[in-house]
Amino acid sequence: MKALITIFLVFSLCKSLTAHDTLTFGVISTVEVHLMEKKLTPLIKYLEKKTNKKIVFQSGYNYQDTINKFADGTFDIGFIGPSPYIKVKKKQPNALIILAKLENIDNNSFRSVIISKKGSSIRSLSDLSNKSFAFGSPNSTLSYYVPMKMLIDEDKLKSLEKYNFLGRHDKVAQYVIIGKYDAGAIKKSVADKYVDYLQNIATSEVYPDFLIVANSKVEQEITTKIQEALLELRDVRVLKEIKTSAIGFQKTNEDEYKELELVMKKVDDYMKEE
Repeated sequence: MKALITIFLVFSLCKSLTAHDTLTFGVISTVEVHLMEKKLTPLIKYLEKKTNKKIVFQSGYNYQDTINKFADGTFDIGFIGPSPYIKVKKKQPNALIILAKLENIDNNSFRSVIISKKGSSIRSLSDLSNKSFAFGSPNSTLSYYVPMKMLIDEDKLKSLEKYNFLGRHDKVAQYVIIGKYDAGAIKKSVADKYVDYLQNIATSEVYPDFLIVANSKVEQEITTKIQEALLELRDVRVLKEIKTSAIGFQKTNEDEYKELELVMKKVDDYMKEE
């Protein structure tokens, strides 16, 4: 019996040490998961060197699953969009600690754009009447909440023939290009990739970019090392993989996301009434 107890204790200790030495890096995938992993692998490698921890990339099945995993502690650290971050905070107010937000060269790249196919007669929001429209995920900042508010403010949502959710920004772009939808909403950085095939018909205000967060249960020593590493990161080979306009990370706090929280509330309240 003593031998069994000893084996159990040793196994538990090894398991605890393994968990302690390995961090899970969670991600909201705005594009296909393998592309998101490629984007973030250089950053993960950089953080591994700075923390002396093995860091494993992981994404949820979709936005909602990823939000749930940030909320329940499945992810130790991660890269998360503003709207999903706000939704995690509503589910579990003390689940996450903000470490830094992405900093861009022009500080105005985190915008939503409403797009149509290049050459289309849809050139402004007023041309959307009786047209089909594609959003990304209903949890997305720039492919749902921000553009939905734009449509609501201009009283254009009810005039659409139909709208659907396709899950990812890149899928919205592709479906508009091949004509499955007349228009759609995506983030500016994705629209820039398809500039030869798409035209922008409306552009949103600037909102705060993606964040790096840590689960509040992760040791402070580790989160401090990660935050310091992020704030001193200037390696363009790492940053440009994340986003072509990225020049580093900077400190931020949840107050910077209050305006977006109001946008989300307006949209949610409007949709409840529909």
